[in-house]
Amino acid sequence: MCGWGLLANRDGRPVERAPLQAMADAVAHRGPDSEGIVPLGPVGLAHRRLAVIDVADRSNQPMRDGDNWLLFNGAIYNFPELRGELEALGHVFHTRSDTEVLLHALDQWWIDALPRLRGMFSFAYHDARRQKMLLGRDRFGIKPLCYHLSDRVLLAGSEAKQLLATGLVDSAPDHDMLRRFLEYGQLNTGERSFFAGIKALPPGYFATYDLASREFATARWYDLAAHIEPLDMRYADARDQLRALFAEAVRSHHVANVPLGASLSGGVDSSSIAAASAGVVGDPAQFPVFTVFHADRHHDERGFAAQVARRFGYRQVEVPVSLPDYYTPEWLEVFAWAQDQPLPSGSHFNEHALFRAAHAEGVTVMLDGQGADEYFGGYGEFWLAAQREAIGAGRLGEAWRNFRGRGLSTGDGLPLVLRKYLAAGRASDRLISPLMAGMWRGAGAETYTPVAPPTRYKPLALDELTRTSIPYQLHSQDRNAMQFGIESRVPFLDHRLVEFVMRLPTRFLVGRGWQKLILRDAMDELPDAVRWRRDKIGFSSPDASFGRDYPERMAAMTDDALAVLRPLLDVSTLGDRIAASTRYDPAHFRLISLAAWVRRFAVSL
Repeated sequence: MCGWGLLANRDGRPVERAPLQAMADAVAHRGPDSEGIVPLGPVGLAHRRLAVIDVADRSNQPMRDGDNWLLFNGAIYNFPELRGELEALGHVFHTRSDTEVLLHALDQWWIDALPRLRGMFSFAYHDARRQKMLLGRDRFGIKPLCYHLSDRVLLAGSEAKQLLATGLVDSAPDHDMLRRFLEYGQLNTGERSFFAGIKALPPGYFATYDLASREFATARWYDLAAHIEPLDMRYADARDQLRALFAEAVRSHHVANVPLGASLSGGVDSSSIAAASAGVVGDPAQFPVFTVFHADRHHDERGFAAQVARRFGYRQVEVPVSLPDYYTPEWLEVFAWAQDQPLPSGSHFNEHALFRAAHAEGVTVMLDGQGADEYFGGYGEFWLAAQREAIGAGRLGEAWRNFRGRGLSTGDGLPLVLRKYLAAGRASDRLISPLMAGMWRGAGAETYTPVAPPTRYKPLALDELTRTSIPYQLHSQDRNAMQFGIESRVPFLDHRLVEFVMRLPTRFLVGRGWQKLILRDAMDELPDAVRWRRDKIGFSSPDASFGRDYPERMAAMTDDALAVLRPLLDVSTLGDRIAASTRYDPAHFRLISLAAWVRRFAVSL
């Protein structure tokens, strides 16, 4: 896990050291262990390393093999197998790192190396023989890659602030993105960032830069939808195969030469990782698990997490999160800087506190349960989609068993379950914030029509994995972890596991009244109170309570936000709406957070 930066002068001028140094300095937090800067004529490379696999200096970057150079951020979990294959082809290795394996794999197979990789990665590869550069990003975008392209220069790196630090691109905002954020809470959808001149290379894409013609092009190398042809297999066999795939995913994510730990919320996902890790770690007391909690009992899962920690002998570290401590203009600017964008909610406070505690405990690699909800069906919309799918296909018996099972397990009773289902079906598709509706006065597109989520299960899972939930979740997690020089790993996004589960019948995932049915069945090592729990808290934050408990502080931050954002909004009407509001609207938090981002990056509106 690292931070890297690339600068290429498209007019052929030699690259100066100063902008490369600025790019390295801007992500020093991502790589506290070493720094490397290499000018190559009109191309320059900058790197900050967090040493995780083969921590010796020989594996520092930029890494060289002859006239070829590599900048790499991430982890290639199948690097031992790839190394054996490359050695058989005549490649000679001088380190024990996954970085050197990637370097030789790109030399041997070029773009065809990408499907062979199992892991998380973003990289820039300078190939002197082919006279090209290759930039690549992993299947789900676990590791970041942003870039700026103009007639004069190509910039690329791990974080947008690196590109801004060169002085070659300014912080002019993308007004459409600002509006979508305020009105709909949208973040990290597609290539666009909050900065007009900076784009993200999408997950599963690569880019090439021709060193002779200076042409730049992007293309897709991975499409999850092409890998999910339905499977016809027995439920028991699918459960056994799921156990095997998940165990292997977790095992491979433990490969490191530094201390590891894990997030343990008390939910099924993080608890499953804890269970699968039990057969991998040596002394469980040396594998700390971290549980964040708020004083609000509705945001405290320590009891569930403690049951799991005791079951496997892990040392549990309880991490308190104080909303009033974080909910300040100064802290919101810190988060805006770390994320390169504003926050949608206080859930980021939880992640920050989690990784800060892990850093204090000496942990360098953290395992996390991110990603499971988006295809095992952990969210409420998946329950609804599964029932619509069954009813639409005429599988009325399956839907009836689901309704009846849900009523028995939740205590709602069948009539109430049916009423809730029908009410959800009549819900309005109007997603715009009531607080922000009609308030925009800034530049950009006049209107925006949100894309309604799919109503069938598998298309909904694809949407969550590739367009909505996961791109934002991964952006947030990467930045919060790397603020403390921690590599965050997500075994549930092992592509073999995702592809297998996505090929299973929906009834294996949502069935007998349960969501995540097959995962719960497979994780029989877990305490039943955790394995079959109904309530879901997640990484939520009691944001609504802050304004009620600290009205003067909230009013002061609101006044400041309205003053900062005056060029964009009808602040007079908006101020009246806020004053008259009796229900919490998450856009209120977004308003304050966006103002902090504008201030921190000195954005001209």
